[in-house]
Amino acid sequence: MSEQTTVSPCCITGHIHQGEPLGSFEILHGLRTYVSNPKPPAEGKQNVVVLISDIFGVDLINTKLVADEYAGNGWKVLLPDFLEGDAIDHNLLNAIVPNLRVQAEATVASKAVDSAKMAAAMGPWITKHREAVSKPIIENFFKALRADPSTGKIATIGHCWGGRYALVLAQDDSPARVDVAVATHPSFLVNDDVKPITKVPVAIFKGTADAMMTDEALDEVEGILRGNLGDKLVVKKYPDAVHGFSVRGDLENGKEKAQKEEVTKDTTDFISKYFD
Repeated sequence: MSEQTTVSPCCITGHIHQGEPLGSFEILHGLRTYVSNPKPPAEGKQNVVVLISDIFGVDLINTKLVADEYAGNGWKVLLPDFLEGDAIDHNLLNAIVPNLRVQAEATVASKAVDSAKMAAAMGPWITKHREAVSKPIIENFFKALRADPSTGKIATIGHCWGGRYALVLAQDDSPARVDVAVATHPSFLVNDDVKPITKVPVAIFKGTADAMMTDEALDEVEGILRGNLGDKLVVKKYPDAVHGFSVRGDLENGKEKAQKEEVTKDTTDFISKYFD
């Protein structure tokens, strides 16, 4: 099955979170990278978590705050700009679906407007950031990180667009293979992406209301990976959670906030098991 290239309006919706990021940007292995270090700093070899962002890139405050949360576990967390400055405009988060706590059911007209905005934003972007372009950028960063003598184990957490690449980096023949891979609500994932994964522990977390990946599609992926990985695989569905809930959920909605905290804990527990 070939690379999927269709996208749903839910891929470019969500809520901006509030907070003050604790890390800072530096140029690392050729890419502008948000770095969140553990406090106190670790000594000797250091386990590293690399976040692969969604289409909104590294400057979305939500993703930086998520990086800081994971750094609180004593890990060095890196958020590289694999989109090289070409993220989707953050304003589309609220231009497409207004950041309101209570929204009326969308009308036919409003859905048409949303679809038009999505097509205008995503069509050229998907072409520009197709696998042939993005995969080498991602792999080169991970290869350089692996070559750094201060690097211990490497985990990656991919959100949405980045979720698929987290799993690609877990493939047996990847030149930049990681030690642990987590995909949260992955976009564009197809069965062929996971067939070559037989060694690296993998977790996939998705909401049941995710329009980018059906529960049935995840069941197929799980069936393939379960045969390959056994108990090194964790798959979890979060009831009624939408695409992007781990990064772009509404934190003033009690259920969405709880699910965001739950998936963060699930991810932390999974990585910790293989970092020990």
